[in-house]
Amino acid sequence: MSAGQVTCVYQAYEDDRLVATGRLTLDGLPAVGEEVRLNGRPHVVRSVEFGGGEHVLQLHAK
Repeated sequence: MSAGQVTCVYQAYEDDRLVATGRLTLDGLPAVGEEVRLNGRPHVVRSVEFGGGEHVLQLHAK
């Protein structure tokens, strides 16, 4: 993760289905392949994009 707190929009997927969207504040911007916790569950970052002035993360449940 890069340094500095950042708020991102996330799209969370489980079994390739979109199950949740929202905002997530992290200690740094994660890279593709890194793991982040969402609601206590580990998720893998599949993509990091920038659109509409915000970082957008695509997360897939482990």
